[in-house]
Amino acid sequence: MTAARPSEPARPVGATPVGGGNRGGGRRRGLLLGAALLAILLLVALLLSQCGSDDADRDPASSTGGSSSSSTSEATGGATGGSATASPSAGGGTAAGAGQIRTADGRSVLELAAGADGPAALAGVTGQPVTGTAVQVLSVPADEGFWVGTSETERVWVQLTGEAGESPYQVTEGDSVDFQGTVVAHAGGFAAQVGVDDAEGAAMLDGQGQHLEVAKSAVTLSE
Repeated sequence: MTAARPSEPARPVGATPVGGGNRGGGRRRGLLLGAALLAILLLVALLLSQCGSDDADRDPASSTGGSSSSSTSEATGGATGGSATASPSAGGGTAAGAGQIRTADGRSVLELAAGADGPAALAGVTGQPVTGTAVQVLSVPADEGFWVGTSETERVWVQLTGEAGESPYQVTEGDSVDFQGTVVAHAGGFAAQVGVDDAEGAAMLDGQGQHLEVAKSAVTLSE
């Protein structure tokens, strides 16, 4: 006698889909991946836009700074150029020793004349050649002579020698002249001989005992 088999459970009618249980999880992963990529793209775009904005902000500042530096440099150069203006050229500066009459060994005749014992100091350079450079003419009281120096207490007499007409120009009070001459001694009464009266410094001229003899052709107007 054959034993009866237990009854098997009934199968559902219809086909069962293969892999149907994983389809929902795959879709979710795809959405998450897409969202992540989108977020990355947005972040990259934001960073790029910020970099572009920073560069745009930086350029005007650099341009302004460069312009300011250039303007400052030009202003300084301009200012420096106007001052260069103030720097004398080789031929435009004041000559060395201007306003002085010096002996061959460098002593100032005007300083000797104005010293405590002017006559003795001048006597010490009698016969020495002298050179006057841009010396001021204080007065011209005689046809053949004039006072030169810086003041009534610091001055010496210049006596012109040579034929009339040899002087290249007529010496005038206030002129600055250059010349070469010699220290020469004179006796009392010299002032009257050359036409200098008391009002024009006769006492001082006689008291100094020395004057400068200068050829008319050796006197020139200082430039």
